Amino acid sequence: MEGDLCAVELRKTKDDSLTLKHPTLGVHYHSVHGAWSETQHVFGQEGLRPLAEAWSEGDAPIRVLEVGMGTGLNVLCALSIASATGASVEMDSLEPHPLAWDEVESLGYDALTGVEREVWQQIHEQGGLEFDSFSFRRVEKELLHADLPERHYDVVFFDAFAPTAEPHMWSVGVMDVMRHCLKPGGWLVTYCAQGDARRAMLSAGFAVERRPGPPGKREMLKAVRSHYPQGKINVRVYMVVIREGMPGPEVLVSYERLPKLGGVMKFPGGGLEWGEGPAACLRREALEELGQPVAIDRLCHISEQAYVSSFDDTHQVMAVHYAARLLDEPRFDDDGVLEDVFGKRVPLMHQALGWRPVEGLEPSEFFFGSDREAWAAWLAQMAQ
Repeated sequence: MEGDLCAVELRKTKDDSLTLKHPTLGVHYHSVHGAWSETQHVFGQEGLRPLAEAWSEGDAPIRVLEVGMGTGLNVLCALSIASATGASVEMDSLEPHPLAWDEVESLGYDALTGVEREVWQQIHEQGGLEFDSFSFRRVEKELLHADLPERHYDVVFFDAFAPTAEPHMWSVGVMDVMRHCLKPGGWLVTYCAQGDARRAMLSAGFAVERRPGPPGKREMLKAVRSHYPQGKINVRVYMVVIREGMPGPEVLVSYERLPKLGGVMKFPGGGLEWGEGPAACLRREALEELGQPVAIDRLCHISEQAYVSSFDDTHQVMAVHYAARLLDEPRFDDDGVLEDVFGKRVPLMHQALGWRPVEGLEPSEFFFGSDREAWAAWLAQMAQ
């Protein structure tokens, strides 16, 4: 047998299409709830079809990258969409361990998809196709060793085996490469909706959407390389001030009534002004909000995820949190509680400062995602 598998196992899935089971990883190449249904939904409907239906004569070809060619079913799906819509599609498929034709021919995907058997056979035996509106080439390299061009692809079919079988394929480093090779505005689609996969995409800078999944799965993921040429970066600087209280340490929080949001709990601080560094910004914010100076002890955290401003969706917030301390006793009212900023009679932008016990304070109690991320980071640092 020519392929890497020594013994493949056929399985009929719930939509009557067939799949294979990998003999060493112990996982199937497609969903057992429907191989063809999954491919059509995840990589067709959510992946290529929106681009193909919007394509017009004279447009540049739609460039597709597939991670994990496997049985070739996604290639046949892309070819079918190109033929049905008239769109021009160029597809590269990464597959370091190609299956041999005699391992896949019994799957019957030619009859399933309507693609001629000779074409499907050529995909596996020659690793390439060249038609007027569709071209395909197989790249027999591991993802991290492939020379993927920057900002080249319109859509990525991310069809690696599940994180339980190949966890390294769902890492932040892999998602960095995926975002690197996508055009701004392009997207990655995958059948997987696990939390670790989603967090890796977010850490790589993707905007991640949970989309309805194929049969048998409630959700799938679509990760977009955001593109806002008119957008701005809004740098915010905040202080994490800790004091010894009774019976344990307490952290200073700011309760504020904000436009569109109502009453929220956040860290004290604000926006970076022109000409300031972040430390100078924090010292100014302390004088403005606390009425007294603070000493900066160390950089606590810089936001790792991208956060869209709650007040202007063309602004992306990057938050810098410093561990700081008061130089003397508080000169401000520090007995504020969240209820102080609730109610229509409370004026907008009203602020009340107060202390919360560190023990038991969960990141989820902060309104803004950047504060939640920073408080989780601070707790992790203190636990070391």
